[in-house]
Amino acid sequence: MEIHKFSFRGKVKGKEGITLLDFLAEVTPLSKSLIKKHASNGGIWIKKKGVGPLNRIRRVKTELTSEDYIECHYDPNLPEVDMSLVKQVYKTKSWGVWYKPAGVLSQGTKFGDQASIIRHIEKTKPHVYLIQRLDRETSGLMIIAYRDKVARIFTNAMKNRLIRKFYQAEVLGTLRTPEGEIDFELEGKSAKTIYKVHEELEHSSLVELEIITGRYHQIRQHFEKIKHPVIGDPKYGRHNKNDDGLKLVAHKLELKDPISKEDHMFILPEELRLF
Repeated sequence: MEIHKFSFRGKVKGKEGITLLDFLAEVTPLSKSLIKKHASNGGIWIKKKGVGPLNRIRRVKTELTSEDYIECHYDPNLPEVDMSLVKQVYKTKSWGVWYKPAGVLSQGTKFGDQASIIRHIEKTKPHVYLIQRLDRETSGLMIIAYRDKVARIFTNAMKNRLIRKFYQAEVLGTLRTPEGEIDFELEGKSAKTIYKVHEELEHSSLVELEIITGRYHQIRQHFEKIKHPVIGDPKYGRHNKNDDGLKLVAHKLELKDPISKEDHMFILPEELRLF
């Protein structure tokens, strides 16, 4: 039987002591083998006794109470993602810098987290904290903390602009000035992107960027607003599609180690950059 995308939400109600596996086998079209796989992939959630936050639950033999609230979000069409290119490029005991390839999520969705870098790291680290996020289509460098205190320090540093984030992009057309600043508001908040043209091609331009703020799809939205959308952007712009994916790479980070106070600059190797 073909199973289509669905979401189940509901309380256990009167089935005290039933296992998560047996409960979902009763209320969803999934077989027990699919339920086990789906739980491992992070698409099943629980709110104990119907209160508090929703948390992913992976242990299908967990016994439920009648007041437990369960969600199961299933999509059979989620693409398989090659995680072999995910790599840690710098490590300490309390934080690291990782390379996220295009196609890998920063964190999971309600349908699962098997294609996310955070889940990949969780398999070897007891605690994982994202300091910044990259779009699925964007490749590049990410800071990951392994301790709560260090994560808070990095988060405050990000808010105070003590961490500098640089990107490379290929955008449609020729920009009017070789360098400049884009400051259109996004999400009703101030947003600033600084750019410098590296090279003009026949129908596009290679640019280096620094984002001063961190709004949703900031670079992609800003360049769409000035009529120079990022090449390969599946969401923003016209006449900018291509078969090689989004031409946007988070290629450089400048930051201070929150423990040693040592200054660091991380740059992707040439083969992973646009230029």
